[in-house]
Amino acid sequence: MANETVKGLSVNAKTLIIILLFVNVGFASKMIKKYYDMKDAGYIREKTFHDQLEQRVMKAFGSMDVLNKMVNDITRQKEDAEKIAESFKEQGEQLKLVNKKLEDEKSRMEEEKARLQREIWETEDSLSLAKKTLSNKDLTIKELMKSLEALEKENATLKKQLEEHSKTPGAWSLPRQ
Repeated sequence: MANETVKGLSVNAKTLIIILLFVNVGFASKMIKKYYDMKDAGYIREKTFHDQLEQRVMKAFGSMDVLNKMVNDITRQKEDAEKIAESFKEQGEQLKLVNKKLEDEKSRMEEEKARLQREIWETEDSLSLAKKTLSNKDLTIKELMKSLEALEKENATLKKQLEEHSKTPGAWSLPRQ
């Protein structure tokens, strides 16, 4: 038995270690093989999916060139749509500015309209007052005209009387003092 032991470890321990080492190496090689099999299966699945997609495209569009052309057209249309959207956005901002200016102008015009309405009312009031004044003056003038006519009639009557008295010189005489 003394020959069977090697420094530090017995033959049974070494055998056990060697068996465990083979088991671990075997397990590791099995796992590596399984990893590569799964990797290959995944690649095959991915390749199969890509092939199926390509076949669908071929059925739908006829060829990959047609698909690529359509993708390029769609990309170009998207870029054009983005440019148009940007243009609309700029126009929207310009319209907002124009609307704001219009609102400001509208409020200014409303103020001007109110000011002019006040002036119209003041002018109407002054015209009404002037009309009343003219009416009063017209009445005064008519009264004065009537008075003037009455005075003229009285004057004419007095002239007539004076002429009648002057035709008859003896009928009247100047008082003597």
